[in-house]
Amino acid sequence: MANNYKGYLLKFGNKIMPNGYFTEYSSTPDQRLESSAERDNTGYLQRSTLPNGKTSIKFSTHILHLNEKIAFQNIINLSIENEVQRKCLVTFWDDEINNYKTSYFYIPDIEYQVIDADETDIRYNPISVELIEY
Repeated sequence: MANNYKGYLLKFGNKIMPNGYFTEYSSTPDQRLESSAERDNTGYLQRSTLPNGKTSIKFSTHILHLNEKIAFQNIINLSIENEVQRKCLVTFWDDEINNYKTSYFYIPDIEYQVIDADETDIRYNPISVELIEY
């Protein structure tokens, strides 16, 4: 069986997000979407499933210093095509098909928690990011 993995999990636009940023990474690829689901009068489930699934991805970084956080944000920001919607183009490893897919995702609001700050640096708790496919 061919191995299609090219050494990365996510690419934002044309920029690979280094795996070293991740301490946790999970995906739910190709989630089935239903236009309707109901039980008939015999209790049998009647489902109408849409042909296209949607993927969600969640990951967390390690503790970051300010310069690392800025570099991390820059990778994501290069792929943003609509700032208001925070819509970005992402290539991701799809574990359901064992290959890469490229699609548009939006990024819900991200919380930044400061561990400490001094005159020259800020340290951040791990940053959690979610990607939800359009």
